[in-house]
Amino acid sequence: MRRMSYVQRRMIGRLILGVSALGVLAGGITLMVSNKQSKNLEAPGIQMASMTSVEGSAVYEGFLESSTESVDVQMVATQETSPYDGKFIANVTDTLNVRAEASADSELIGKLYPGCAGDIVGTAGEWTQITSGNVNGYVKTEFIVTGKDAEPLAEEHGKNIGTITADTLRIRQEASTDSSAIGLLAMNQEVTVTETLDGWYKITADDGTEGYVSSEFVTVEFKLGTAVTIEEERERLVAEEAARQEQARAEALSNSTTVATTQQAPMDASYDDAYLLACLISMEAGYEPYEGQLAVANVVLNRLRSGRFGGTMTDVIYAKGQFPSVNGSVMVGYLNNGPLPQAQQAANEALAGVNNIGDYMYFNNVKYCSVESYSSYTIIGNHCFH
Repeated sequence: MRRMSYVQRRMIGRLILGVSALGVLAGGITLMVSNKQSKNLEAPGIQMASMTSVEGSAVYEGFLESSTESVDVQMVATQETSPYDGKFIANVTDTLNVRAEASADSELIGKLYPGCAGDIVGTAGEWTQITSGNVNGYVKTEFIVTGKDAEPLAEEHGKNIGTITADTLRIRQEASTDSSAIGLLAMNQEVTVTETLDGWYKITADDGTEGYVSSEFVTVEFKLGTAVTIEEERERLVAEEAARQEQARAEALSNSTTVATTQQAPMDASYDDAYLLACLISMEAGYEPYEGQLAVANVVLNRLRSGRFGGTMTDVIYAKGQFPSVNGSVMVGYLNNGPLPQAQQAANEALAGVNNIGDYMYFNNVKYCSVESYSSYTIIGNHCFH
C-alpha cells in the first residue's frame, strides 16, 4: 500500500498538534481521525493522549512513522444549543397574523405583536405551526426567528415579571424599610422589575406606581408576550377605547368653571314648599357634600324663577321627565319620615337667597354628563351642574 509522503505526514502532524493544544474549542469543534483500513491507528505503546506531544519529540515522530496508511481528517462542528430551540419569536414591526391553516386564505384566529413568543409544533412549506397563549395556528416562517437568532429579540422585548408572594406588600419610595410606603400590592399581583438591588427590587406596578419592594416576597421570571386570539384582541380594543373616553372625560371635567357664591333676593315659600324641597335634596344629593346639596336646591329655584317648568314648587319638582325618581319609594320615605337635617339647611339657605351655581338649571352624575355639549358647567362632588 502506498506510504504517505513526508509533506502529508507533516501536515497531519501539525493539524493534530494544533487541535490538541487548543483543547475543546468554544464552538464545540472536535477532531475525528479515521483509518481507512481500521489498523495502525495507535502504534504499540502509543496512546491517543500522546498526540499532545510537541513537534520534533520522539513520540510525535513515532506516531508519524506508525501511521503508514492514508488518513482522513474531518473537522466536525457541534451546534450550540439555545433556550429558544424549538421556540420562536415574532420578528415584525407591527403585527403577525396567525391562521387556522397553512394558507393566507385561511381564517384569521389570532395575532402576534413584536417580540411575542411561543412553541414551534411543525412546519408546512413556507408556514410554521405554532402555539402561543391561547392560539394554535400557522404563521409565515419568514416573520419568525428561532434558536440563537431569537436571543437578541428576547433581550430586546423580554421583561422581568415579579409575582407577589405575601398577602400584602408595601411599595416603598426608597429601598429601605424606613422609607414611606406609597402603595400596596396583593398576593399574586404581577409587577415589572426594572432593577435589582441588595435585598430590594425596583418595580413598576400596573397603575404606573414606581417604587421599591423587598425581594424576599417576590418571585421573578423573565417573560415574553404571547399571541392573542381575535376575541381577546377585540376585548382589548374595547377596553382601550373606554379608557380613552374616560381619560378625555376626566380632562374635560377638569376644565369646569368655578362659580362664585352670591346673595340673591329671598324667595317666598310656605313650610310645605320648603319641606318638599328638602325631601328632594335628600333624595338627589343626600350623601353629597353640603355645597352639592345647596346647588341642587338652587337648580329647583332657578327653574321656578324661569317659569318654564311650572309656577309652583310642586309643579317644578314633579314636572314630567325632570326628576324621574320623585315618585319612587325613596322620595316617599323622606316625605313620610322627614328630610335629612343638612338637606333641610340647604333648602332654607337657598330660599334665603344664597346661590352657588349662578343660573344653571340642570345637573346629572359626572359619569353621564356630556361636557362637550355644555357652554359652561361646574363640578361639585359627583354632580355636574350646567
